[in-house]
Amino acid sequence: MQLIDTRILIVEDEIVVASEIKLRLEAMGFQVIGIVNNGRDAIAEANEHYPDIILMDITLKGKMNGLEATREISRETDIPVIFITAHTDTPTLDSAREASTHGIFTKPFSDDELMVAIQQATISKVMTNYLEAEDKRKDDADNAEGEKED
Repeated sequence: MQLIDTRILIVEDEIVVASEIKLRLEAMGFQVIGIVNNGRDAIAEANEHYPDIILMDITLKGKMNGLEATREISRETDIPVIFITAHTDTPTLDSAREASTHGIFTKPFSDDELMVAIQQATISKVMTNYLEAEDKRKDDADNAEGEKED
């Protein structure tokens, strides 16, 4: 996957902020596949469209916040989630770090910061997928070798 092909889902409760992020991402060459404002829709979009990256606000509309939505998405997929938040208190940031290892940005953030986080998350996902495929290939080879010995 080339970085320019990266498909991004934006999960943000403020439409003005979401629209600005969308414009910035598109100017950088990314494809924004959707904008949703609540956790349930984020989970549904993630499962239906399987974006390469999710940019997730912590405060969302509805009962589910971004942390809870990320935990649910992570149980069902391997989509990297990058948090974007206006909250800078230590408990919120610690909770975000526990829910996702792909980055946390406090608003406002620069295009350079966003680009680097997307690059890192994309590379991490590609490497994880490669290593998992290699492990499976080795396991299959070991199993085939074991069957020959029987």
